[in-house]
Order: sequence, then structure tokens, then C-alpha cells
Amino acid sequence: MTNEPLGPELSVLQRTAWIRFAIVAHGIPAELNSRLLAQQGIGQFEFLVLNHLHLSEDRSMPMSRLAVLMASSLSRLSHVVSRLESDGRVARSRSTQDGRVAVATLTDRGEELFRTAAPGYLAAAHELFFDRLDDHDLAQLDRLVAKLLPGVDAGGILAPLARDVGGRTPSAG
Repeated sequence: MTNEPLGPELSVLQRTAWIRFAIVAHGIPAELNSRLLAQQGIGQFEFLVLNHLHLSEDRSMPMSRLAVLMASSLSRLSHVVSRLESDGRVARSRSTQDGRVAVATLTDRGEELFRTAAPGYLAAAHELFFDRLDDHDLAQLDRLVAKLLPGVDAGGILAPLARDVGGRTPSAG
């Protein structure tokens, strides 16, 4: 057995920052998921699908666009939408403009679930994330994440996730 490095050496600062980042990057979504499952019987992925449909025009969106917003494969999204569809929370149809395009639509039952789940989800997001950071911290975190985003979005397909409601990148202004 040899003690040869397995790759580039990490400094103590790099190792500590990486481990803490990994714990938070996985831990917060896992906790949000756990709470949603316990309170509403749906996971965070399903909740975010409902959220995107809730925010979209006519509560509808092409599946391909929804997959981009969810940073998901179309296959994974299709399985999740199928479950939501079987529960009557989402309806799937073909686009009236292009019959090849599948469209997901939030039903009244899905809207009701979203509105029931949202307050608990937002409270947990505040407890786990927002309440621990002031505006200066959030702005700094936004700038840091903006630097990391291109490493996981070489094709630019996740760019819609980096836009705020006003359509600009928050750290840019």
C-alpha cells in the first residue's frame, strides 16, 4: 500500500470548505424533502414541479421547458409527472401549436396541494437558510454561486434558474 496522492492535494481550508459545502448542498434539500414528505406526502422535486406550473402562464408548461427549469432529465420528470397525474394533481396533453410537444398543466387539485404545502416549505427554507444569512451574506453567496454555475452548466441550459423574476441575473446588478 502506498501513500501516493490520488489527485491534487487539498489545503486544510479547501478540504474544510468543500466538506461544509457538500454537507449543506445535500443537507438542506434533504431536510426540505423530509419535511414535505412528512407534512404533505410529496417530495421536494414534486413540490418544485407544482411550483413551476403554479407560476407559469395558464398553469401550463411544455415538459421540455419544465425539465430545464428542474435541472432534470426528461425521463425523470416524466416519471414524476406520471405520479402527479395519477393523483389528479397534473394533467398532460399535447400542445395545440405543435402536436409533438407534451404539456404539463397544474390541475385545481394540484394547485390546492401546492397552496397547502407552500407555507410549510417556505417556513422551513427560512429556518434552514434565509434566517441564518443577512442581506450581505446572501449577496456574497449569490456572487460565489454565480462563479460556480458555469462549471455545471457548460451548455447554458440552466441559465433560466439563475434569473430572478425581473429576468436579470441578481448578482449582475
